[in-house]
Amino acid sequence: MTMIQPKDLIENDIFELLGLKDIPEEQKEELMTKIIEGVESRVVLRIDDLLEDADRDNFGKILDQGDDQAIADFLQTKNINVGQLAAEEALLMKNEILLTAQAIKE
Repeated sequence: MTMIQPKDLIENDIFELLGLKDIPEEQKEELMTKIIEGVESRVVLRIDDLLEDADRDNFGKILDQGDDQAIADFLQTKNINVGQLAAEEALLMKNEILLTAQAIKE
């Protein structure tokens, strides 16, 4: 198994790393949508883990309202950096996808 270098993981396009840079744009968009949905789900789980029970209930109510500013304000008051969580989860998912692809190729 080839070791994925951290620099490559961070700097290179996922499709390039997977050897899929020449697939049609429609397929790239479809795959990217699935990846983004996965990252978003993982970020929500991380936020859930960081919140106390009472805060979790309040956050759920705010999410149900769909008010992006209220969501951002709530998370800021809880010192939760969503950008950082999203970056971490995106890199983790990218790494997992690459490791799975390598295992399939072997």
